[in-house]
Order: sequence, then structure tokens, then C-alpha cells
Amino acid sequence: MPEETLTEVAAIPELDSTTESEQMYLITVAQAVEAGISGPVSISKIAQDLGVSIPSANEMVKKLSGRNLLTYEPYHGVELTAVGSLLADQVLRTRRLWATFLAEHLGFSPVDADAQACHLEHATSAEAADRLAAFLGNPEAGPLGRPIPEVSSSSPRRPSVRLGEIPVGATAEVISVTAADRALEFLNSEGIAVGAHLTVAASGSTGLLIEHSGGSVHLNQQLAGAVEVRPFGGGNASA
Repeated sequence: MPEETLTEVAAIPELDSTTESEQMYLITVAQAVEAGISGPVSISKIAQDLGVSIPSANEMVKKLSGRNLLTYEPYHGVELTAVGSLLADQVLRTRRLWATFLAEHLGFSPVDADAQACHLEHATSAEAADRLAAFLGNPEAGPLGRPIPEVSSSSPRRPSVRLGEIPVGATAEVISVTAADRALEFLNSEGIAVGAHLTVAASGSTGLLIEHSGGSVHLNQQLAGAVEVRPFGGGNASA
């Protein structure tokens, strides 16, 4: 990600200075990175995810680049600037907080809760999002297992590590799962979901053997890297 000066990072625009459409572009790039894309995200990928034409996507990307929310390299793709990343985090935080509320208090399935929350994320003020977070007990992940970004400097992130970093025999609680849809579905079906308590039974070159209350599962290193956990007792990560 290109470097920004401290002045640029500090001058974070309010969400209401961006349109709903602009916000969707920012979170589309953020979610692509979250799903495992490294480096620039292609215009064609953005257009496909948003259901728009490539020329339309290209026009919007150039507009957002001119506002220092994205960097655009022709024929390679786009990346979020520090400012764009913070704005995307605000929107994703609000969506996942609402999805948590809808799933936990109104009985929506995780998928339906996320879809409904998409309609609320653009119309929620930062103050309302903070109050919603407090009401929910400041959750760290939404019902789909994806992390809820922390955008408040007064509330530091709770210490955590990747599942593959804890030693054999250690037990930890899952606090978020960052994976593409199919991988996320597999992990959830195997009991690897937010709130689950996992023990690393064995570790080797092919991955990890994980045990939990519902049984055991073998995870390769890539899947293990998608699971963020908090070791019990402040357990140390393996060297």
C-alpha cells in the first residue's frame, strides 16, 4: 500500500462525504483483500463483484483515485490508500455489527443477516455504530465469522494470533475467520467458527490436527492461517 503522510491519514473524511456507491467500491476492494487477494485488485474483479460494466468501474476507480481513496495502476488494478482503508473499515464495521444484531436478536440466519445489514450500513452514523457495538458487547466478528474492524483509537484490539501460531497442546478461542466463501463454509461445517474452543492436537508439514467439542479436523496451513484465535491463559505463540 502506498505511503501517506501523517497529515493525509489524519484528515479522514466523514462517511457522509462519500456516496453509497463510492462506499461499495471501497468495501469491495477491502473484502477482496480480506478474502486473500494480495496486491492490486483488478478492475474486472471489482466490476464482477458489483455487477457493473468494466467501463463504469474504471470511471469510478479513477474518481476515487483522484480523491486519494484508491491508488490505480493501469492494467494492474487498485489498492486502498490509508484513508480509503479506514473508510472501508467503518462501513464493514457497521455492516457486521448490524448483522450480529439481526442474527442474535431477530433470528436471521448469518447469510440473511449480512444481506439485510447491507441496507443499513450506509445510513448509520459513527455514534450509532459505537452504541450498537456497546449494546452487543463489542463483538470481534460478525455472524459469518469475518472480523469486525476496530476503528476507534480508544479501544485497542484484543491480543490474538493465527491458529497455526499456537503450539501443540494449546487451546484457544476462535475470534474471527477470514476466508473466501467456500473455505469459510467448510470451516463452519467442521465446527471452526467464532466462539469455538480449539486444541492443536498435532502439527506437521501437511498442516494441523485440530480437536474441539464436536470432534476433530485436519487443516492445511492456508486454512489454519485464516483462523484468528485468542489462546487461553495468554498462551504463547510458537516460534
